[in-house]
Amino acid sequence: MDIDRRLYKFAMKQVNGLLTYDVEEDAVYSKEEHLRVLLAASLVNGFAEGVSQSLDGPTGETVLSYIKSQDMKLLKEAFDSLIEENVEFLRKKRKLLRVPVAIDWHDVMYYGDPETDMVMGTQHKKGSNYAFEYLTASVLVDGERLILAALPISSRKEVPALVADIVARIERLKVRIRYLTLDGGFFNVDIIRFLDPRIRYVMHMPSTQKTKKMRLWNGRRFRYTTTGRKRKKQEQASFDVVVAYDKTKDYTYLLATNLDYTAQTILNLFKKRWGIETSYRVTNQFLIKTTSKKYVVRLFYYLFACIMYTLWVIYNQENHTQVIQMKLYVIRYIMNKPKGQPT
Repeated sequence: MDIDRRLYKFAMKQVNGLLTYDVEEDAVYSKEEHLRVLLAASLVNGFAEGVSQSLDGPTGETVLSYIKSQDMKLLKEAFDSLIEENVEFLRKKRKLLRVPVAIDWHDVMYYGDPETDMVMGTQHKKGSNYAFEYLTASVLVDGERLILAALPISSRKEVPALVADIVARIERLKVRIRYLTLDGGFFNVDIIRFLDPRIRYVMHMPSTQKTKKMRLWNGRRFRYTTTGRKRKKQEQASFDVVVAYDKTKDYTYLLATNLDYTAQTILNLFKKRWGIETSYRVTNQFLIKTTSKKYVVRLFYYLFACIMYTLWVIYNQENHTQVIQMKLYVIRYIMNKPKGQPT
């Protein structure tokens, strides 16, 4: 039971800062009891309203009403502060010296009214064409992805500005970017023009009418200049493209890059980003379910899941604990801890 208690304390310390609201002094239940409900809901990937019925604490509806009262600006700042603390912790262990960074967006599928605030159309997945979307940046730490930033997306048009924002955040964290990887969905002239002079990058480039007419052999490197009748000359971009064949997928990649390596080396560096999909699956395992349309609730639950995932990554550095093991340890402590017993 000692490991249960230690993990519970570690988890509570991690997520405590994300609750930016105060509980009244004369309230029946303390802030820790609120956290206990949220922690349990996150661990079982369920609804706070349902989990609370099994705990001697506040109802899920009560906790939800407090979450709705939070200011989104304060919530985002609290999340950034927690990320900063975790980065500093890993830096002291010399885990973040010079690292590859992957930027991607994460869909949290939505099944209600598509006119709901911040809901965006997306590719059909899990029975829906709508989702709340978040731009994330992750680094590879001993084989696991650590989330450095998570920003909500309200429009695809704002993605270039969000990429610049994320890079600035990483620089403020004093994390040195070895190189940046981006998938084909980020192929954009504004993003390339922002990255090219300052950061080494590899970006999957979708085929264009121009490249379809070219002879593309494995290992070829050529200079590509964007074109278009509506594009002004000062808005064009010129960059190197490497052709790389991936025999494991039987697929030929076009990779926009400013790295001066062989095509195979650049492809291998780009493929390291695929681990980010694993981090999304694990993050989803900590996502509290809700039917609420209020965006602050959706944002809070997503950021809470990111912190829980980060908690596991940090704990796993020294204890090599599987996600399911960590969940079982903490939920066992929550279910066995009598109300009011000191932690």
